[in-house]
Amino acid sequence: MIDETTTPEEAIRMALQREKAAHEFYTKAAKIAKYPGTREMFEALAKEELRHTRMLEEELNKDYFKEM
Repeated sequence: MIDETTTPEEAIRMALQREKAAHEFYTKAAKIAKYPGTREMFEALAKEELRHTRMLEEELNKDYFKEM
């Protein structure tokens, strides 16, 4: 859970876990989708979650977290 004591790094790590879980969910949903349009939608959502994951990982690699 996030609250006022949560550090920015902790918040990003929590968000990363959620993005990875969402990617897994959408990937599984795409595999079982019966209709091509539905499968494509879930594949697009899974791809978007990967983009979010990369963005969050980039934030973790920035220098300002090394000062903490």
